[in-house]
Amino acid sequence: MQLIILGCGAAYPRPGGACSGYLVEERGTKLLVDCGTGVLSNLQQVVALKDVTHIVISHLHADHFLDLIPYRYALSRPMHQTLHPRLYLPPGGAEGLLKAVSAFNTSLTFFSDLFQVEEYDPGAALKVGDLTIEFTSVKHYITSYAMAISGSKRMVYSADSGVCDELAEIAQGADIFLCEASRCEAEDDDWGHLSAGDAGVLARRAKVKRLILTHFWPDCDYSQNIEQAKAAFGKAVEVAEELRTYIL
Repeated sequence: MQLIILGCGAAYPRPGGACSGYLVEERGTKLLVDCGTGVLSNLQQVVALKDVTHIVISHLHADHFLDLIPYRYALSRPMHQTLHPRLYLPPGGAEGLLKAVSAFNTSLTFFSDLFQVEEYDPGAALKVGDLTIEFTSVKHYITSYAMAISGSKRMVYSADSGVCDELAEIAQGADIFLCEASRCEAEDDDWGHLSAGDAGVLARRAKVKRLILTHFWPDCDYSQNIEQAKAAFGKAVEVAEELRTYIL
């Protein structure tokens, strides 16, 4: 099982970078988790679109889904006309995506003509090829779902979340905890996101094996924050790097 970081920016990407997007691979399954701004470009640097079997979206903030729009146009091209990847959205996500594109297209099948669209049940495990996903709602401005993705190993992705028991519980014993750490300044009391120190505390509480921090503002210096995460976690902390592969 392996994880490739396609994008790790918060809300807007760094120059040449991308917002939230992660490729999880297990045997023949290639699962794209979130598809924010710039992710489609980076995705095509590591795999062909024909190889992506499933896509799952954690929540409908633009930096987590916006590249589904160019992805949809890519699927409409002759070279991709046989591709219909499964697209799993949170409850209400199908209507939300249509609202997002309603300024330029009012077709009710804009996405479903090319993706196999399905809304997942957060209370049930979702089988996607060789992987299984469990969900839990976490603390954010809109409903956001953290995910435990299990195959030969277990990876937990925080999605966007503030400090909450639900995130600590789903992360228990994870081989990798891919956790957002977008709060940058010490005076930032943004309850819908985590600081790196918060992530370290959660990771230690959940007894995860590895902590990878992600979801950074490009204009912030996180060096001190990362040291705080190390101190809170009690061991080494990794920082997400775009186009890097992490073996679980």
